[in-house]
Amino acid sequence: MPTLLELQRDMEKALLAGDAATPPSTVIGGALTAASRVRIYRNNVLGNLTGALRLMFPAVERLVGADFFAGAAARFITATPPASADLYEYGAAFPAFLAAFEPARGIAYLPDVATLEWAVNHALHATVVPVLTAEVLLGIPDEQRAGLRFAAHPSLPLLALTYPARAVWDAVLTGDVGARASALAAIDITAEGDVLAVLNGSDGLVLLHLSPSAYTLARALAEGQPLADALDLIPPPDAAPVLGSLIAHGFFGRCELPEIPGSPRTGPKR
Repeated sequence: MPTLLELQRDMEKALLAGDAATPPSTVIGGALTAASRVRIYRNNVLGNLTGALRLMFPAVERLVGADFFAGAAARFITATPPASADLYEYGAAFPAFLAAFEPARGIAYLPDVATLEWAVNHALHATVVPVLTAEVLLGIPDEQRAGLRFAAHPSLPLLALTYPARAVWDAVLTGDVGARASALAAIDITAEGDVLAVLNGSDGLVLLHLSPSAYTLARALAEGQPLADALDLIPPPDAAPVLGSLIAHGFFGRCELPEIPGSPRTGPKR
């Protein structure tokens, strides 16, 4: 007698491996054969997961067409089934899949558009937390500021893309078909790639183009580098205005004070 885990794994293989899969022997009874029953479940699973991907990657679908997208989604679902019942978490690997998907090689910027769309999806469904404010930093003693470590706001992805994906994303999601075609035709796809931050704060979803200094500092702080070390990575004249801009836009959820020898560890600050 197979265990429950073995039955579940057999069912997963049957649902994702296509018609050649051997259906679990437990799927029996009624007028339909086991293979027919599994095929019905398979179609439902593929349909639901493809629908979820369509919701997360609408610009990608418009760029390649519904049939192409459905075919790519089916290949992706088979290769990368969901690891969680929360479908908002599904699709993180789709941009990388498209980058290696041979039929999509002719649309070199497609993975970047997918990366941007996934960042937007992540931001929209991230946990809502208060943002770190300048007032909190001003209240920290001077001798502790250099060692401050920041935690990125949960909604913050930082993107350094190869192509101008933001312009493509904006254009392809234009409602009017004629305007969409004109907007796409006006894009110089060989232009410098976008460097972006995506945030979902009190003002809603925001996409910010970042300067090299802003991206470098934001990434260093988001990775947990102490403030002084992160500031050393950018030109000194940029330090104050760039840090002030990141704080003002809500890039961080909190900061932690450095440990001082002989003193109790200081907790996180908001």
